Amino acid sequence: MTVSLSNVFKRSYAVKGILFLSCIMLLSHINFYKPEKFVKMMSSKIVPPAYEDLVGLDADDPRLIDYIRQHVIVPPSTEPYNLHYGINHDPSDGQAKVVDELLNRKRNGFYIESGGFTGEVLSNTLFFEIKRNWTGILIEPNPKNFKKLLSRNRKAHSAKACIGEIEAAAKVVFVNRKDIGKIFNVQDSSNTGESLDLNNAICFPLYSFLLALGKTTVDYFSLDVESSEYKVLQSIPWDKVDIKTLSVEYNIIPEGKPALIDFMTSKGYIHYMELNRPYTHDLIFVKQEVLDHTRVSYRDLPILNSNNTYMWIKRTNFDS
Repeated sequence: MTVSLSNVFKRSYAVKGILFLSCIMLLSHINFYKPEKFVKMMSSKIVPPAYEDLVGLDADDPRLIDYIRQHVIVPPSTEPYNLHYGINHDPSDGQAKVVDELLNRKRNGFYIESGGFTGEVLSNTLFFEIKRNWTGILIEPNPKNFKKLLSRNRKAHSAKACIGEIEAAAKVVFVNRKDIGKIFNVQDSSNTGESLDLNNAICFPLYSFLLALGKTTVDYFSLDVESSEYKVLQSIPWDKVDIKTLSVEYNIIPEGKPALIDFMTSKGYIHYMELNRPYTHDLIFVKQEVLDHTRVSYRDLPILNSNNTYMWIKRTNFDS
């Protein structure tokens, strides 16, 4: 069988033509999606670690940090605020005003709000975001609350997650009751016959969230996690983070208020104030070094009187 030389050349050119067109189509495809989008598209095919495989990973384990960064944290909204009460309303119960004065009305700070709720109602951080140009992270485990939180278009990261009680990712039984989500404990089983919405979940250390965000300095930490506050604070590597001020809900922690104050004192904090209102039972803590540089002794601070209304007093004795 003889094959003419001209046919060989024709076939060769045909193959080369097909290869050339294929390359053009591939390059056009990549250019259409943009290189970074192409890489992201391909990397999205990589299967993330199984949820169960995260259990037991230390707070600073790169696998855990990467998982939180890629699959848990939601970036800040770029849309206009969608607030029911407007941008001039401070929904906190006094925490924001106190912390604002302690930090000398600092601008461009960073916060953590664990117990982010709806992102507006009783938010201790919205004031800082709007009036002081802060950002931070809002952590809320309850699915319904988190959906509302996202709809507020906060200018902060957010995460539908729970903060753990130990220095590693841990599997817990989580209970959603009405508008509250929390780690299940024995006391929750002694309810008045109501059915509990229980599910298995993995809680992440607070330190892991900070590493995922590249932050170890926090100006204000608002902690309200429905009875796990003491254990959460114990799980923090205090020698690796710098948290300036905290408000901590204390009224239902099993360890009690004195134990909480003693622990924070051992970490170099001053128990500055206690706020009690119908929906607020918080202790305010501030680092001694922050208090040394605050101008608060020359300003008036809001204190709640017995009628739960604001009155203004000169606070010069920090121990009282």
